[in-house]
Amino acid sequence: MHDANQDRLMIAGMTYFRVKWRRLPEAYRRFLEESLPAGATLVVSECGLRRPVTRVGPRYVFQHGALGGATPREYESGGPRVAAYLARYGAGRDRWDYPPADGDAPEAEWGFEPELLGDLEELAARNGWRLARLRHAEPEDLSPVVAELYRDWYRRRGLPADRLLVECFLLLEPWWALRSGSVPYWMVFNAEQSHARAMAYLDGADPFDEIRLMLFSHGVESVGLAGIGDWRRLLARARKVGVFTGVDTRAYPRDFAALIRGHRELARIRTTYPMPLPLEWEAAAEFLAGRQEIGWSGG
Repeated sequence: MHDANQDRLMIAGMTYFRVKWRRLPEAYRRFLEESLPAGATLVVSECGLRRPVTRVGPRYVFQHGALGGATPREYESGGPRVAAYLARYGAGRDRWDYPPADGDAPEAEWGFEPELLGDLEELAARNGWRLARLRHAEPEDLSPVVAELYRDWYRRRGLPADRLLVECFLLLEPWWALRSGSVPYWMVFNAEQSHARAMAYLDGADPFDEIRLMLFSHGVESVGLAGIGDWRRLLARARKVGVFTGVDTRAYPRDFAALIRGHRELARIRTTYPMPLPLEWEAAAEFLAGRQEIGWSGG
């Protein structure tokens, strides 16, 4: 996978290889069999996202770009946004020179490899487990569903459920989300698409009193980057407190200290709650089965 848009800094000195299992490795089989009792449910998260690729061999493909700000067409053919981006960094060209795509494949980072499903079905049947398939077209399709699942859980526990924690890419704080009673909403990246989807969630959800936002910085003003002004508009949707969390707005998107700063700032939230027992699986399955945004079967 080669992303000359979002990964401009990294690919100058490294190469990305994304590996997908087509068969379930023995170590994973053993882990599941040692961990799950008979009658348990094995949940398979199946992201259907596919991407144009150039096939190199029976088990190897080259993926043009990645999910984020630029479209597959812009990676392949260029365009005004790509030309402006390359000019901004003095590249001396107006488009990227990728080999032509000759097909598509499950997206390298997020797409599910359907060939793996056969082994999972066989393993579930052999061990007396239910196999539940959680099917979604793009990774962010799950974000509003999970956020509302947490909100429903908080309310049933008697918590306010009026705090939202917007997480970004690898900036995740599952422990502090629970400790602070925050509803987690996850974004794939810091791009316009993720911003638009987060705003759409807020349009359809009950209002939040508090919104905290973490932003991953990748170091470049890439095609489709959502700017600080965009994120300020998201935070303005809070009824009381809307704040960047761990973000230096002057340095973004070169704010690499945000990788550790966000955790420290979340730890300063004054009102906290005891850590809950795990959510009962039956309650989660019932909630997921009623959501039209995802395909849910078998749970």
